[in-house]
Amino acid sequence: MNSFKKISLIIAAALTSTALVIAPSSAAPLAVTVAGSANATTATAPATANVPADNKVDSADAVALAATADTGTAVSFVSTGGVKIVLALDNAPTAPVLASAGTTSYSATSQGTAITVYAFTTSTNTGSVTITNGAYSTIVYVKGIAGSAYNVGLSVPSAVAVGTIPSVSVNVTDAFGNPVGGETVTATLIGGTWADASISKSIITSTAANVTADSTLTLGSKAEKLSVAVAGTVTVAATGAASATAVTGFAAPVKAVVGSFAVTDLNGTITALNARVAALGAELASVIAARSADKIASDKALADAIAKASADAAAAKASADLATATAAAAYKAQYNALATKWNKKNPKAKVALKK
Repeated sequence: MNSFKKISLIIAAALTSTALVIAPSSAAPLAVTVAGSANATTATAPATANVPADNKVDSADAVALAATADTGTAVSFVSTGGVKIVLALDNAPTAPVLASAGTTSYSATSQGTAITVYAFTTSTNTGSVTITNGAYSTIVYVKGIAGSAYNVGLSVPSAVAVGTIPSVSVNVTDAFGNPVGGETVTATLIGGTWADASISKSIITSTAANVTADSTLTLGSKAEKLSVAVAGTVTVAATGAASATAVTGFAAPVKAVVGSFAVTDLNGTITALNARVAALGAELASVIAARSADKIASDKALADAIAKASADAAAAKASADLATATAAAAYKAQYNALATKWNKKNPKAKVALKK
């Protein structure tokens, strides 16, 4: 009987323990507001805020995200796409919040009131913040609005040929490199001319839909052709962002930039190379002819030397033969004279004379 009571108590305790971790059916879902309104952002219609172009994250540069959940539950914020999260806005000089501040994730335990963070971005691309509480999750999309013109950029080719149309591009960006439209830039040339004789080009006044397209002006198409008639070097000096002022904490604005590229005359180069090849051919032919003449002379000298050596050898042999014959005749005469005397004195022991 006691055993049954113990088992009953264990089962009751287990059921009680299990009931404590199950959220009641009346638990409130995660509630998120974006800048004070119910979250309704999408990737195509994100919440927007200015980029912190003054290097301070204030109310105009951030989107307030308030998440309300059951007391005691964890709420997390995770950002992507360049969006960062801060817990407070700039309150300089006592509590400054700079553009370099922020994190990509933050968690807190709900106290039954809204947990508020601020999302900001330095990019005009669309990013997001995912807010999660248990099984509940919502995504808020955030996009930055470009700041004022801060830097002018220039792109030139590395080299082009005479007669071609080089493409020179000028663009204007804010302090974070985001495209800025509606600006005027001036491109000055050294070593080339604009086909329409103009050196000042205006970037088309942009709208929100075409700011990226309008922030770059390609100077090398249609009437804005860049003429390069001779070989050499073309230098392009571009100026713009005239109203830009330095911002503390950022690099100084770039209002002027210079680029250069080489212009080569391919036809002239080919002609010069052909002439050089012809000259080298003539030089080679001259060398071959000279070498041939030298060989003929050398061969003749060698033949003459061989003939002379042969004649000298024949003459030497004839002389030697004559000397040998003369010596032999003398020796024969002496012998015969001695033999004759011997024969006269010794008639019985005569020796033969040499013929």
